[in-house]
Amino acid sequence: MADDARQSLPDLGKFDPGQAEALDDTFDFFELLRRLEQRGGLFGYSGRADREPARLGQHVRLSFSAKDVVEFRQAKDETPGKDGTPARVTVANLGLMGPEGPMPLHLTRWVLDRLSQRWFTGADARQTVDTTFVDFVNILQHRMIALYYRAWADAHPAVQVERAVGGRVRAMLEAMAGTGLPGTQNP
Repeated sequence: MADDARQSLPDLGKFDPGQAEALDDTFDFFELLRRLEQRGGLFGYSGRADREPARLGQHVRLSFSAKDVVEFRQAKDETPGKDGTPARVTVANLGLMGPEGPMPLHLTRWVLDRLSQRWFTGADARQTVDTTFVDFVNILQHRMIALYYRAWADAHPAVQVERAVGGRVRAMLEAMAGTGLPGTQNP
């Protein structure tokens, strides 16, 4: 439809994850996680990492990073909680190691040394390095990074309104519109 000036109106329909644009590491940290939430699941609410839209981890480095998201790998199976590799987001803006982290720098140097040594034979460089300590730390950091995003999302009204579960702002908007009571909502 168009208005009187024959300008098309914005589409106010539901977001269709199947028609979503391709996500990559050029997105901002908050924007990438926000779009992953639109595909299904919420960060920091499920209690288990396998029920969340993506696995979060830190990129280990000794320098300050110019961008928040270092690497984004799509999920093999798009539905969270199913068999397959979940999406992985590697961030540089938050973590336990590195110049901004609370761990001592000699531990970061030790991890980088282990990552630079060749331990296993394999064609792919990811298979030849020892990532056991980084993987263990990412298990611990996943929840911390998810809660950091959750605190940001809970503080921004635009993010609360677009979530299916709502929030304080959505409840206030529905109350002002007269659709906040259970009897006035669609079944």
